Amino acid sequence: MAKLGCALALASLIISNAETEADLLKEVNALQEALADQKKMLETNTLNMDTFDKSRRLQTTFVTNATFHGEIDPLLASYNGFSGALDSAWLCLCGALVMFMHAGFAMLETGSCRAKNASNVLMKNLVNVCVGTLGWWAFGWAFAYGAEANVTGGNGFIGASGFFGWDFYTRDGSTGAITPVASCENGSCQSTMLSWFFQWAFCTAGATIVSGG
Repeated sequence: MAKLGCALALASLIISNAETEADLLKEVNALQEALADQKKMLETNTLNMDTFDKSRRLQTTFVTNATFHGEIDPLLASYNGFSGALDSAWLCLCGALVMFMHAGFAMLETGSCRAKNASNVLMKNLVNVCVGTLGWWAFGWAFAYGAEANVTGGNGFIGASGFFGWDFYTRDGSTGAITPVASCENGSCQSTMLSWFFQWAFCTAGATIVSGG
C-alpha cells in the first residue's frame, strides 16, 4: 500500500513538473514574441524619426570649406574696405570739427578782453595753430606715437621715429606712385597720415586752450 502511495505521489509530481515546464516554455515564447514586436516597433519609429528629421531640416545641402571661403572672402574684403572708408570719413569730419574750435576760442577770448587787445588775441590764436602744426609735424607725432622700447629705435620713454613725417608713405621707384602707410587691425586699415591729422587737431586746440586769452 505504501509503495502504491509513493508511486502515485511521484507520478503527480512528474505531471506537475511537466505542466510547469510547459507553462514556462509558453511564457518564454510569449516574451520572445513581445520582444520581437518591440524591436520592430523601435525600428519603425527610428525610420520615421529619420524621415521627419530630414524633412524638418532648413538646409539639406552643405558646401565645402574651399567653396565657403571662396564666396565669403570677397564679401569680407569688400566689407573691410567699406569699413575703412567710413572710419576715414568719420576721422576727417571729427578732425575738422575740432579744428573749428579755434574759431570758437578766438571769439571767446576776444570777447573777454579790451578792444585794443582784440587783434593781439586773434594773432595769438593764429600763431598757436601755425607753430603747433609745425611742431606736431616736426617732432610732436614722433614723441607721442613713435617707436616704443620693444621696437627698433625705441627707448622705452619717448618715441624715436616719425620725425618730419618720415615713414608716412612709400614711393615706388619705377612708377613714382605714392602709397600711404597704414596700420591694420582686425582686417581694417587706417592711414598714418589720417591719424596724424586727427591727433593734430587736438594738439593745436590744446595749445589754444592752455594759452588762454
